[in-house]
Amino acid sequence: MDEPYWLDKTRGYIDLAMHDEASRELDNLPPDKRNSPEAQEMRIIISLDQQNLEEALSLSQNLCAVDPDNHTGFIQGAYCLHQLGRTVEAIDHIQSGPESLLDEPVYFYNLACYELALGKSQAAMTWLRQSIEMDRTLRGKALTDPDLVSVRDDI
Repeated sequence: MDEPYWLDKTRGYIDLAMHDEASRELDNLPPDKRNSPEAQEMRIIISLDQQNLEEALSLSQNLCAVDPDNHTGFIQGAYCLHQLGRTVEAIDHIQSGPESLLDEPVYFYNLACYELALGKSQAAMTWLRQSIEMDRTLRGKALTDPDLVSVRDDI
């Protein structure tokens, strides 16, 4: 995400795990910026960092509703669903996103993780290969990702 300059302080607080301060920064933004998709993305990140998956899911779903072309709501929402043990819903959710998600390597990477969690290793490897073709750095991540340990030798 390319964040606007007016979120610099918020990002700084998030990077320092100062979540209360980051939330306060967002709350102090002018109303038009406070409710912007970029600010909503920051709120999702804060919730995820605090392991508040239900809140992050709710925020993600809201972002999908107000900005259906924004990838973040679909990617983060699917992640939340998967972490909550709702992996089939996660796949449905991420696949309901905008067609432009097909240009995002993380889309395919996450699908690989979800399919593998459902025991579909062949489908998982197809998605994983697609993500690595698009972004070679994902291979290194995949080799250390605990979600992909059962296919590590095939990566």
